[in-house]
Amino acid sequence: MYQNEIMWRIRLTLSDDPRSRALFHEALSDQPVSAVRLEPRNTGKAEITGEVMIGLAQGEALGTLIGALHIISPQVFVTRADSPAPPATSPEFLASR
Repeated sequence: MYQNEIMWRIRLTLSDDPRSRALFHEALSDQPVSAVRLEPRNTGKAEITGEVMIGLAQGEALGTLIGALHIISPQVFVTRADSPAPPATSPEFLASR
């Protein structure tokens, strides 16, 4: 993991069919993915939950990836998977002293 890299956890629900799985894998093909998990949902529908852990440097195209995932799922949930640096060690904080 690079120093300026941020880890993100992305979750979405997609149809459990070959086309949706192919689109999911295609959206991730050029990304620095560290983990992917697909699990069946217990909703009675043919759906699976996808969870991806991805590390992106600041300024990399997280929005582009989210847009690609929205093609297969109307809801894409994104959370930061690593802890941000505490304010006392943040370069911006130290520079303003």
